[in-house]
Amino acid sequence: MMPYEIIDSHVHYWEADRPDRPWSKDGADIGAPLSAEELLRDAAEAGVSKVLQVTPSIMGFDNRYSIEAAQRHPDRIVGVIGRFDPSGNHIRRRLAEYIEQPAVLGARVTLIKRWERWLTDGVLETFLAEAGRLGMPVQIYAPDQAAAVRSAAMRHGETTFLVDHMTLRHSDPEPFRLWNDVLALSGAPNVYLKVSYFPEVAHGGYPFQSVQPYFESLYERFGPDRLIWGSNYPPSRSACAYKESVDFVSGALSFLSVADKEKILGKTLLRALGVS
Repeated sequence: MMPYEIIDSHVHYWEADRPDRPWSKDGADIGAPLSAEELLRDAAEAGVSKVLQVTPSIMGFDNRYSIEAAQRHPDRIVGVIGRFDPSGNHIRRRLAEYIEQPAVLGARVTLIKRWERWLTDGVLETFLAEAGRLGMPVQIYAPDQAAAVRSAAMRHGETTFLVDHMTLRHSDPEPFRLWNDVLALSGAPNVYLKVSYFPEVAHGGYPFQSVQPYFESLYERFGPDRLIWGSNYPPSRSACAYKESVDFVSGALSFLSVADKEKILGKTLLRALGVS
């Protein structure tokens, strides 16, 4: 039994493609659907007590299932980071309506496929400004764009950024080639970094020794108060078992104290989201 609660900041559950809730061709196909109940069962078996649902991009901008399941399991699902379309008109009104939905704690933008240049093309500027005004955290996956994320975070200092997967791509043969840009994100005090992709980019299985020095470099720059663990389950099954993702932080990293682990495995997430 762990002396602290483990909260997974990055999981996905989603429905099958159906006429009234179709999958999006612009999203990432992450396999067969996984129900919220199946996800929560797997999380409990791995020692995770609570999760934060991240609506997967395969659902487009439809967060209905994410919200419905969070309402069914409020004791296990901290809330939902849903998907919001930051392009188009009436951003202020739409975003205010979006964040008022039950269980919704923030919005995620995924800069892949046709959305890849949204950060550099200025599409996100109004959205980021309004998110800050509303006090709504923004979760962003921007592969290979750490420098651009840092610039945006500096421009929008009132907005809390949760940066997914350290901006890495699991398919990149050299995933750490822009690591200095990732470390430089620590210079933006409103940035929290999701340490949610190490097993996928490691050479070799648990305890993922090849990536431990990179985690330690993040720890030295960000500290435990700005690092947030997430499993990226179920896509992470391609790299490791769910429990191995948990154990990587809770047991394999000798430079972390118990207090550090308590923060990285849950408390820092709750503080970043403004959840008690």
